[in-house]
Amino acid sequence: MTAPPICTKAFKLNNGTYMPAVGLGRLGTSDAKALEESIVHALQTGYRLIDTAQYYGIESVVGRAIRNSGVPRSAITVVTKFWGNLHHDVAAALAISLRELDLDYVDVFLMHWPWAMTPDGKPLRIHESPTFVETWRQMEKLVGETCRGIGVCNFTQKTLGVLLEHATIVPVVNQVELHALNPCLRLVPYCQERGIHVMGWGTLGGDSQVAKGHILTDKRFTSIAQKYGCSPGTLSLSWAVQRGTTVIPKSSSATRIAQNIRLVTLEEDDMAKINSAHREIELHRICNIHHLLWIKLDGRRTLQGWTEVDFGWEDEQGNWLT
Repeated sequence: MTAPPICTKAFKLNNGTYMPAVGLGRLGTSDAKALEESIVHALQTGYRLIDTAQYYGIESVVGRAIRNSGVPRSAITVVTKFWGNLHHDVAAALAISLRELDLDYVDVFLMHWPWAMTPDGKPLRIHESPTFVETWRQMEKLVGETCRGIGVCNFTQKTLGVLLEHATIVPVVNQVELHALNPCLRLVPYCQERGIHVMGWGTLGGDSQVAKGHILTDKRFTSIAQKYGCSPGTLSLSWAVQRGTTVIPKSSSATRIAQNIRLVTLEEDDMAKINSAHREIELHRICNIHHLLWIKLDGRRTLQGWTEVDFGWEDEQGNWLT
C-alpha cells in the first residue's frame, strides 16, 4: 500500500484565519540544535503549524527554526502560551513571547491554564484575582497586528461557560487533552457549537505509559490500524482530525514526524469503536500524572489550588463531565 498523502486539511477559525489539522507539538529533546533541526525538518516536510509555550523554554529555538526553514513566515501558524504567573500582566507575557520567538507576531496566544499564580509563583484559588475572566479581558485588548488571535487551554464546559458570559471575543481555540481514553465526547461538540476550534494534545498518549500502552498496542486499536495499513499512531491522529479537531503530536524522530502528517480516512463504524474504547478499557487523564503541577493544599492534592470540580473535569461524585 502506498503512503497516504500529506494532510493539508485546515480548519477555519472564528476570526477568519485557518489552522492546519496537523501541527508539531512539544518536541521530545532537550538538545537545542537537535530541536531546531527537527522543527526545520517538519516545516520542510510540509508542516505549517508549530505549537509551543513559555513553560517549555524553547520559544527562542522555535523562532530560529522558523527563520532558518526557508518557509515563509506568513505560511506558518505559530501558537504559544503564557504561564500562570503572568495572568496579572498579559501584555508583558506577549512581549516576552515575541522577544523569545524573535517574530513580529504570533497567530494564536493562549492562556495555558485557567488558574493563576502570583508573580512569584504562589497559587491563587479559583475566585482570587486575577480570575481567568479578568485575564481574558486583558487578552482581548491584545488582538491586533502582533497577536492575531487569542484562545485558552485546558478549559471545560464549566470554565468556558463562565468565560463566555463575560467575553466580547470568543476564543478561537481551546487546546485540551484529547485521546481515546479521554475522548471529550461532550466537550468537543460543546466547543464546536460555539465556534471554538479544539486542538488536542496527548493524542498518542503523551507522557503517560498507561495511555500510550493502550493507544499504541491494544488489539482494539491495532486491529483497526491493520485494516487501513497504517500504524496505531496514525490511526489515533486520523480519528481526532476526522472529528474536526487539530492534533499536535510531539516527536523528535524524523521518521515519525513524516508519518504523523499522513492520515487515513476511517469508516464511521471504526470511528464509533474508537469513541467507545474507553468504556471497555478505562478513562484516563494524562494530567493526573503531571506531578509538578499538583500541590497539596488544605490537606488534599490540588492542581495549583484547584480541584477537579473547580475545573469542571468531574462532579462532586467523581463522574467525568467532559
